[in-house]
Amino acid sequence: MPIGKCENNHRYNQDTHGDTCPICGLVSRKAKEEGKTLEELKAMYELREEQYVCGWLVCVEGINKGREYPIHTGINTIGSGDSMDIQIRGDLHIEEYYHAAIMYDPQAKQTSILPGESKGLAYLEGNLVYLPQELAAYAEIELGETKLLFRPFCGQDFDWQSEGDASKDGI
Repeated sequence: MPIGKCENNHRYNQDTHGDTCPICGLVSRKAKEEGKTLEELKAMYELREEQYVCGWLVCVEGINKGREYPIHTGINTIGSGDSMDIQIRGDLHIEEYYHAAIMYDPQAKQTSILPGESKGLAYLEGNLVYLPQELAAYAEIELGETKLLFRPFCGQDFDWQSEGDASKDGI
């Protein structure tokens, strides 16, 4: 009896249920990919440019210690609610809606922290964020009882818009 495992980590008997999880109804990724053309697979998996990772926030203190949060081009809202781009759960002191935001500007090739629109406060290196401020590598951000470190990927040395030129820079 082969045991299947869906993307939600449910285990089930594949002889009985085939490629569909009887618990959540997910069809296995392999079954979804079988018989697809390269163009269909590309449509299923290829990211849009605004989804490319430009950096990360990594929780170093708080209930989510060790968790990472990717940053994408444009404004990435931070809060505990489902509609936030960066959703930090479990810290009851983080506002549900727009506690703060992180913005990557591809023209300036820089990442900044922005104050939010809620009553929650954000701190950069221990100082209150009340105006947009540029983030340096490993900058410490505090939201509620959570401390995050910023780790850039895009910037002056690399950017997705100029990735074709990366070979010139020795990257």
